[in-house]
Formats: sequence, C-alpha cells, structure tokens
Amino acid sequence: MRSRENGSEPPLRRLVNRVPEPAHQTAASIRIIDVELSEPLTALAADGWASALVLVKLHGRPLGTVEVSLTDGSVAPAALMRAVERELGEQLRAHRRHDDLADLRQEPPGEHAAHRCLRDLDPPGRPPLVSVVVATRDRHEQLVACLGSILDVSYPSLEVVVVDNAPSDRSTEHTVDELFRHDPRVRYIAEERPGASRARNIGAAAGRGEIVAFTDDDAVVDRLWLAALVAGFRDDPRVAGVSGLTLPSALETAAQQAFETYGGMGLGFEARVYDLEENRGDTLLYPYTAGIFGASNNVAFRRREFLDRGGFDETLGPATPTFGAEDLDVFLALILDGHRILYEPGAMVRHEHRRDYADLYWQVFTYSAGFTALLTKWAVSDRKIAIELAERVPRLLPAALFRAHRGDADAGCGDYPPQLRWLERAGYLYGPAAYARSRARAWWDGRRSPEAHERTERSRT
Repeated sequence: MRSRENGSEPPLRRLVNRVPEPAHQTAASIRIIDVELSEPLTALAADGWASALVLVKLHGRPLGTVEVSLTDGSVAPAALMRAVERELGEQLRAHRRHDDLADLRQEPPGEHAAHRCLRDLDPPGRPPLVSVVVATRDRHEQLVACLGSILDVSYPSLEVVVVDNAPSDRSTEHTVDELFRHDPRVRYIAEERPGASRARNIGAAAGRGEIVAFTDDDAVVDRLWLAALVAGFRDDPRVAGVSGLTLPSALETAAQQAFETYGGMGLGFEARVYDLEENRGDTLLYPYTAGIFGASNNVAFRRREFLDRGGFDETLGPATPTFGAEDLDVFLALILDGHRILYEPGAMVRHEHRRDYADLYWQVFTYSAGFTALLTKWAVSDRKIAIELAERVPRLLPAALFRAHRGDADAGCGDYPPQLRWLERAGYLYGPAAYARSRARAWWDGRRSPEAHERTERSRT
C-alpha cells in the first residue's frame, strides 16, 4: 500500500495520489530478452517467468517482438524459431533480401560488419561529431547505466554532456567524477535552475558536435543507436530531426504492463518520414498529435539549427507547470516550418517504465496536460492554427472525453485500468490552465532575473 499523504509533494500531485489503485493489479512478470538470429539460439528458461517478450534482431537491426509463453517450462530453440518465422517471417525475408542472403548464417558475435544493413550506417567520409546530452537529477545510479551504454555505442565520434539539473546534493557530480574522469568524452555541468528544457538547452549549447542527440538518465541505448540516428540525416537535407524506437527495459509490475497496454513509448518497427506533404501521419489531428514523431529520450537534431530555433521551449517540460511536451513542441515546429522528421527504429533505447501506480498515474496525467498545453501554446501564438484547431478539436472531444478507451485493440490500447483513462481526461482539461501558469511564471522569473533587474536600472538612469 502506498502512502497517500506527503507534505513535500505539490497539492496537485497529492490529489492525483488519492486516486485508488486498481482492484485487481496482480500481474505475472514478463521477461524481456533480446535474440540475435545470426547467432546460435539458446533455450528460453522459464525460471519463474510466465512469459517473455522477445526482441528479435538480425545483424543487430530490429525485426520486431514476439511474445512467448513460459507457463509450460522452457522453450526450445526450434520452437522459438518457429514463433519468429510465424510472427516476423515477412520482416525476416525482407531483411535477407536487402542483405542479399539466401539463408540465415551463424556468425560469431559482433562479426556483422560486412552486411549491407550495417554498411548503410557507415558515414561516407569523416563521421560528424555528435554531442549526446543527458539531463539528470538525483538518479546517479541509473545515470551510470545510461552513460555506460552511450560510451559503448559503435559510433566512433561522440562526446557526452551530463547536465545535473537542480541537484539536491553533489552525489551525481561525485559519481561522474569517480567513474568517468579519465574519459575525455564525458563532461559534467551543474545547472541550479530547475527545468529539463533548460538543462537540455544548456547541454546543447555547451556541446561541440555537428549533431546533438538527447536521451534520458533512465534509458539505456542500443549499440547501434547513435549510428542509426546520424545516418537518418544523410540522404535528405530536409530531415531536421531523427527519432528512434523506445522499448521497455522491464515489464515486471502491473503498472509497467498497464503503461504498455496504455500505449507505451514504442512507435513500431517500420521506418517512416513525416512532413506536411505526401508523408502525412494518419491521426485525425495531424500534425498536432506530435507524439507520433518520437520523444526527447531518443532523438537527434542538427545542433546549430536546433539552437538557432531556440531549442526546447523552457515554459514547457518537467519542472514547469505544464509538466511536459517540450519535445513535441520542437517536432511540431519543424513540421510546420516545412522540414521532415524521420522515425528510424534501428535507433533503439530501453526505457525504465514507472514501477508503481502512484508514479504511473502522475505520468499519465502530466502527459495529457502537456499535450493540451502544447495545443494552447500554438493556438494563442498563431491565429491560423487557432482557427484550424477550433475546427478540428471539437470532432475529437467525444472520443477524448467519453470513450472508454484511448483506441481499439489494434491500436495497442485495449483494456487497461479505467483510472488511467480518467486521469488522461483530467490532464486534457487542465492543460490550458497549466500553460497559462507556466507563461505567468516565466514572466515573473524574467522580471526577477539579474539581467532584467539590470535592464530596469539602466532604464531609470
């Protein structure tokens, strides 16, 4: 039973915490496992697990996932391969055609470089330097795993900028210094003012790379992550942002599994380009449903263009009254300006979903509030967009506010706790007020800043 009273939490968070947990929240843990088809398969041992979610790769590139039951004990390699061929046979054959392979070949681990799918990731000349920015706050243990995975990527030219955002102590600084002081690729910056958008912007400005990539301290990146992001910029100068596939690192609790049922963070295993022309998304509110483009835990931009555009809006995002949507705001701005966004599933990260319902409830509420805060921002800043949203949003309200589920089962949003649906609705309604609060706070903080005070004093003299 979680504690429902915490005087240190803001009133809104305490209100969300009063939402009761689902009556039936027990769930058998799901094992997460990666399988590389070019290497010998091994049996999947049950070891107390009821099922496994298997990420299937070929030469390090993802084909898709397969769910395997472990209730009858371990699964033999032949049975696993039959499941892969049944669920992902088309994707497997397409990959083999691309690599000009008549059949699957068993190879020693790591000896895949000759395959075309990996040659596609090789830069034609000198690889551009990439600045990887990781904003963090009081999660130094998770940060260590995140940084270790970044430094282990196959991409050869990178730096990592760790931005410690309003830390409560110096434990993160000490950890980074102790473990990474001898790696010149890692730099540490402390930023006392809270706000993930501000922290990421500071990290991008401090970077030296041609490209800036972002991930979060609770994520672990795949070895091909950075190479796949960078390759996405290569062939089309209109691509201004590249996002990747985010998968769960664990599905051990009922809350983690509920989040995946709710929609999760995965956007599928097919590469896709988005723009305002022939590559439009199929959502009713496109392009304003910017979550289809990706998220800030797995994205890259051309660094100078990103900074020239102002980076992430610092009135949006964690530690502001809007809670989030700073990444969606950047995506939307790029699309509306005529650029393209490439979704590349080969750029994978594993994300640690919230383990308990208290944190999941808050996540769902804040995601929804951030989304309508984003719509509010664009509606009040652009009359044409305001008119367009006024015409389109009312058609979505019955589904958003009264439908029992976010979507049908085919959309990956079937049965899940109704509490999530109600918190989503509450977030939608709160978002416009959240944006107004955030703008007011930014105005007040600007008046109190030393720069603003200096300008006022100069105007008086």
